[in-house]
Amino acid sequence: MTVTVIVVTLNRPDCVRRCLNCLLAQEPRPDQIIVVDASVDDLTRMATAEFPGVLYLHNNNGFGRMTASRNIGLKRAIGEMIAFVDDDAFARPLWLANLLATYEQQNVGAVGGRARNGMAGEESAGASEIGQIKANGTLTGNFAADCHKIIDVDHVMGCNMSYRRQTLAELGGFREDYPGISGVREDSDMCVRVRQLGQRILFNPAAIVDHIGAPQAVGRRFDARYEFYIQRNHLTLLVRNFGPFSYKLWRYLCFNVVNSTWEFIRRCGGAVVRLAAIVAGTVIGVFAGLRFLITTGKRPQRNDADAQAIRTALDGEPRQMSVEHSEGDWEEEPTHAGANGKAVL
Repeated sequence: MTVTVIVVTLNRPDCVRRCLNCLLAQEPRPDQIIVVDASVDDLTRMATAEFPGVLYLHNNNGFGRMTASRNIGLKRAIGEMIAFVDDDAFARPLWLANLLATYEQQNVGAVGGRARNGMAGEESAGASEIGQIKANGTLTGNFAADCHKIIDVDHVMGCNMSYRRQTLAELGGFREDYPGISGVREDSDMCVRVRQLGQRILFNPAAIVDHIGAPQAVGRRFDARYEFYIQRNHLTLLVRNFGPFSYKLWRYLCFNVVNSTWEFIRRCGGAVVRLAAIVAGTVIGVFAGLRFLITTGKRPQRNDADAQAIRTALDGEPRQMSVEHSEGDWEEEPTHAGANGKAVL
C-alpha cells in the first residue's frame, strides 16, 4: 500500500523540520510527503526546501483554515493510504509500519494512533474510553492512553490519523465549514461520516506521535475563542450528522446546560464566599479597631496588669535559665559561696 503523509502547518518552521526528520526516518518511508503551509512569510517554505522530495504547497486562506489545508493536500496526494500529522506531532519509529499493518483488518476506512503529551499517568487515564461518541452526545478523547491492543473507536485525533484513499474520495474530502482554531471537530466529523459508510475506524496504540502542543499562532491554546468554537462546532457536528431530533443532540444540550450551570454556581459560589469573608473581615476589623481605640487609647504603651508584670520583670536583674528545665521554663537558682569566696551556681 502506497502512503502519502500530509503535514499542515502555520508559523512553525522549526516544528516542521523536526516533523519531517521523523517522517523520513520511518521504515518504510512514506512514498510522498506534503507540507501545506498557511504562513504569511517564507520561513516554512525555506525549511521545507531543506528536504529534497518533500512537496510544499501554500494555503492562501491563512489563519483558522486548517481544514482547507488538508483538502489542498488531498488534491495532490498519490498514496492509497493518506495520513495526517500536525506540525507539532513527531512520529516515533514504527509509527507508519503500525498504521499500515492495521489496514490489513477487514473493512477499515480509517486508523488513528496515540498522541503522547508527556503528562504523568496519561498511559492509563481513560484507557477504557478512547475515542467514543457517548449516548449523551459528548466525545471522549484519551488518545494518549495505551489500551495495549487495536480497538474499534468512533473517532480519532487529527494530529495522528489516516484514511483509505477511496474512502476520502467517496466522501469528497473534509468539510470546511468547521471554523476556528485548528478547525475543532473537523476530524471528528470526518470519522462520523466514515462510520456512516459502514466502515470501521481503528485505534492502534502502537502508532505513536509525540504531540508537544506548540503555542498557538494567535492567542492562547485554550482561551475564550476555543470555548466558543468548541461549542459551535460540536453542536454543528451533532445536528448535521444525527439530526435535530437526535437523542444525542438533546441529551448533550441537557448535559451541557446542567454542567455549565453547575460550573457557574461553583465558581460564583467560591467568589461569593471569598467576597463575604472580605466584607465580614472589613466590618469586624473596623469596629474592633474603634473599640480598642476607645478602651486603650492611641498610646503605644500597654497598661494592663500583664504589661506591668512584664515591665517589672524586664526592669530588674536578668534571671538565669535553670539547666534542669526545658526551654521556656525557668526559675532562679540559689547561689552559694565557693571555696574562693565567689558566688557560684
